[in-house]
Amino acid sequence: MSLLVKALAFVSRTAKKTGVWKGPDLTDLDKEITRARKYNREHPYKEPTDKKARYQTEWIGKYPCLLIRQKENSSGKALLFLHGGGDSDTWSPELPFARNYGKHSNTDVVYPLYPPFTEASPEEAAEFILETYRRTVKRYGKENVAVLGDSYGGLLALQLLTMINRNNRNSEQEQTGMPALLLLNSPFAYPKSEEEWKCGEELEKEDAMLPLGALRYMHGVTTKLYPDTPDYLLYPEDMDFRDAPETYVFYALEACYAAGGAISKSYERDGAKDRLHMHIEKGMIHCYASAPVFKESKRDFNQQITLLKEVGHV
Repeated sequence: MSLLVKALAFVSRTAKKTGVWKGPDLTDLDKEITRARKYNREHPYKEPTDKKARYQTEWIGKYPCLLIRQKENSSGKALLFLHGGGDSDTWSPELPFARNYGKHSNTDVVYPLYPPFTEASPEEAAEFILETYRRTVKRYGKENVAVLGDSYGGLLALQLLTMINRNNRNSEQEQTGMPALLLLNSPFAYPKSEEEWKCGEELEKEDAMLPLGALRYMHGVTTKLYPDTPDYLLYPEDMDFRDAPETYVFYALEACYAAGGAISKSYERDGAKDRLHMHIEKGMIHCYASAPVFKESKRDFNQQITLLKEVGHV
């Protein structure tokens, strides 16, 4: 492990232990919901004006979707990038990550600004992501489309596979094919059993960044605001991963990994075991593989870039 990683982990763990980073207040969810909604109002979407890429905004229903290109002409391939966040509209901080993936893999990046769960139900967000994916497939062809999910975006990506399967099974309309590749960086998902929550408590002892309270907060707010949310949008064991594409998962030894076992079991149940490649890197921080800063993150980021370059045509 590099000295930089050790230093970052030490600072993060210290912040957690000393209370500098306390996490959400689980005793007052209404206060936390108000805080998140205030953030969302103060940070409305504005198309980026920097010259680091070519940007184009398309509205899909009520929500914007940003197309990021490095060149004037399309590469012919697309990466549907699902950023993290969840309760707040934190699309802007991850924009450089999305742009970096597109630059290094010579891929157009489709960047949907999904509604936070403090503003719209998980079902509404999942439908928006599904429609965005459908339009992307129509434009590029499913063999040229990869999907990447960071943190909460990982949950959205897992939901997407489930939504594709459910809609194909229940609809007489044109079937939607799976993407060519799925990349997940520290995918967030809710533990369902008490055993999984206890696993999260043990993992939190090693987690340098994310407190388990963040998962409990998100779960509490979601079930408070949208009590009728179906289990297949919350828990991996209730999701549908049949016909899943080659899936590469990169976890640190972290609280989010509490859902890793359920993801693995569900892939195996649905006949996709051989297409799931899960890597756990001890000593890393949340979403380490999306930020090529130190040795381990450069290695796993570069692996993802190699995989993206192999998608579709060059």
